[in-house]
Amino acid sequence: MLWINSVFQSPQWLWLFAALALPIAIHLLRRSNPQKISFAALQWVQRYSQSRARRPIVDNKWLLLLRLLIVALLAFLLAQPLIERDIYPQKAVILVDPRIEAKAANAFIHNVLPQLASADANILWLSPETHSVTSPPPQNVDLWKTLSLLSGRADLRRAHILLINNTFPTSHSALRTSPHWQWHSLKKPVTAQNPVLPSIAVMGSAPSWWTPVLEDWRNTMPGLSVHIVEQEEALNTQQADWLIYAGPAPLPQAVVDFVADGGLLITDHSIQPPDHLSFARVDKSPSVQAAPLERGSWLRYESDWHSAAFYRGANLPKDLWQQWSTQDWPLQHRNRGLWSGTSAMGFPVADSAVENRRRQPLQPWLITALLVLLTLERLIALSRSPRSRTGEVHHG
Repeated sequence: MLWINSVFQSPQWLWLFAALALPIAIHLLRRSNPQKISFAALQWVQRYSQSRARRPIVDNKWLLLLRLLIVALLAFLLAQPLIERDIYPQKAVILVDPRIEAKAANAFIHNVLPQLASADANILWLSPETHSVTSPPPQNVDLWKTLSLLSGRADLRRAHILLINNTFPTSHSALRTSPHWQWHSLKKPVTAQNPVLPSIAVMGSAPSWWTPVLEDWRNTMPGLSVHIVEQEEALNTQQADWLIYAGPAPLPQAVVDFVADGGLLITDHSIQPPDHLSFARVDKSPSVQAAPLERGSWLRYESDWHSAAFYRGANLPKDLWQQWSTQDWPLQHRNRGLWSGTSAMGFPVADSAVENRRRQPLQPWLITALLVLLTLERLIALSRSPRSRTGEVHHG
């Protein structure tokens, strides 16, 4: 009988189906008893009584059927039946630390994560039940145990995690996480414009215009960090924010991981993108395109940036900086400072280990159906006026 446990959360309430006999018994007991009345023309009454005796033993069969359905629905509701459904990752989901007030969480989201606020993100409490923040916050939630529990939920694979601080205690080294989660902390200050300059890395043979452009930037922006990356394994968002890739195609996996973790990739037409990426024009330029890739983005020039035509123009340093910095650099910088921990934190649960089918309860539908049937049953019962019931008794 193990299949019952997989279909019902509380199968012990199925015994209530035995209560289906109660409405039948009540109907049988409440049938009107015929009364003997002596008056003239008795033979007509006898004929009427014989025709009445041929009626079904149970009166009001529709009312009886409704009451049987109500008892059955009540039994189903208490047994909590489950149904399997396909679950897909939702990008616009934010799990909020229960210690944070809902008002403060909403203000943080509108100030720091406006792209989620505009997408009407689903804001939930970080708890096993993941109720909406419009409900009271849960009490005494073990956040680390809850995170491990939620890491296997397919619908929360790409959620944003908002904590009251971003420090993970060393005693929770066995924490299970989703590799797609983005971490945020409420205690970090939020500024409209961040003056911090990005760190730039170059991989491969840089184009000829790079040296004079870099000299111009260093004169106007002292402290700009630029370095050469020779080993792909050493590339990560802790060392660089922007990467100029002038190496061979296709893109190395380390470069793809760098972009997915929040970096900006800059290439020319020699690097062909995958078909699933959707590029958009930058500043209405016919030769510059950008596409989002996980947390970061990819800026691609359709022309050959090694050609002399690419280098022409006195405004090249200004144009390049504007095109690169408009790829959500201020937003990326603010958010990266709010990510708590690194990709090596805890044990990421692989996508292949997540079950994309989940059993969900049917309570909302059953409650609605039960209310409809109760209302219909009362309307039918009240529609039987006392006069009609009295008339039935006298005619009997």
